[in-house]
Amino acid sequence: MLRGMVIPVMLLALILGFGGAWVINQSVQAVNDRILSAASRAIVDSLTVEDGNVGLNLSPAVFGMLEDAARDNVYYSVRHRGRNLTGYADLPNIAPTDLGDTNVAFGDAVYAGRPVRVVAEARRLPQVDGLVIVEVAETLDARQRIANRLLAGLVLLELVLIGATLALLPLAIRWGLRPLHRVRAEMDRRSAADLTPLALHQVPGELRELVGAFNAMLARLEAAVAGIRRFTADASHQMRTPLTILRTHIALLRGAKPGSDVARESIEDIDLATDRLQHLIVQLLALARADGADQSRVELLAVDANEIATAAASEYALSAVRAGIDFAVERMPGAPAVVTNDMFAVELVGNLIDNAIKHNVRGGSVRVAIEREGDRLSVVVEDDGPGIPPEQRGTVFHRFARGHRDPARGTGLGLSIAEALARAIGADIALETALSGRGLRAVVTFDIATGSPATAS
Repeated sequence: MLRGMVIPVMLLALILGFGGAWVINQSVQAVNDRILSAASRAIVDSLTVEDGNVGLNLSPAVFGMLEDAARDNVYYSVRHRGRNLTGYADLPNIAPTDLGDTNVAFGDAVYAGRPVRVVAEARRLPQVDGLVIVEVAETLDARQRIANRLLAGLVLLELVLIGATLALLPLAIRWGLRPLHRVRAEMDRRSAADLTPLALHQVPGELRELVGAFNAMLARLEAAVAGIRRFTADASHQMRTPLTILRTHIALLRGAKPGSDVARESIEDIDLATDRLQHLIVQLLALARADGADQSRVELLAVDANEIATAAASEYALSAVRAGIDFAVERMPGAPAVVTNDMFAVELVGNLIDNAIKHNVRGGSVRVAIEREGDRLSVVVEDDGPGIPPEQRGTVFHRFARGHRDPARGTGLGLSIAEALARAIGADIALETALSGRGLRAVVTFDIATGSPATAS
């Protein structure tokens, strides 16, 4: 932070130094040009005309000003029609040809091997044809001495400014960071499990937005930790039942005769409990993966909705046959592509299909179809099972919630996983009554990819 503040101050001091040097040179030039112009005006006012001849009657005061050693060397000349009337005949002529009466011009030249500043003034005199040009030149030593003194003062002030900045900035930064130190000290005093928000009344106004954002992050972390705790408690509770069944029947098998009815029933119950435990573990892993999917990091592409429905249906076709369910997939010819993540979308629709099969009856039906409404496309999973009453559809997305359904047919995680996946890929999921009036209709809606051509059927 100190380096980030010192460097701009140094650059500002450098800019001010160059700017100050330019102002000093301009000011010294302007002041000395004014004095030089006064000298030329004094000479012009001293011009006389007698019988058409131009003369010069300089007062002692004018000579004193011109011969002042502190003013460096001063030279003058009076010319008429290119002829030198008085003064230094070889003084460079800097007067422009279009210089008018009472006009003044300044210029730089070299005289006697030294740079000089020259002023030329034109004056029209009575009884004299044409303009009389008066030039006064001055060496630049005095100007340079004044400019050097002012520049030395400027450099000294710049060094004082930089030194004071280097000395005071660390103190100012430490003083400005005291509120952060207080916040850090308060955080250090907390236990690892304390996620309560930081108090804002002791925080300066400049830091309130930062501390407010930190408090919001703490709130999200608190919610995430609470969710993990609930998830762990629910998962352990759900695993307890199949594990208890396994332990009970293993104990029975130890005392049962091989091949007896008790042994066969125990083995069947162990098989069912193992399947249920395996399914529960798979769904818990799927839920953890869905919860961990950050929507901002999930890659969304244009995907064929027909391929989503077909890929999801192919994974559960054999399960439908074993359950005695009539299973059908209806593709939409020329369906446009949708914006989604193909892997998550297939898993989402697959969970809905699995839920429809598990909670249906033998001889029932499950239909997967593609429907379009405006600029959105939906994948529909519809069954003719017992369905879910409208008043329970808002709670069945909660984890391990089964409503009125048979607990033995599922874990209560299928719809929770579906909702988490839909949230991760920006899709919408809704539960409705099937069009036949019996069963459940789950609708997953995607945005149609802009400008994408229709996909093949």
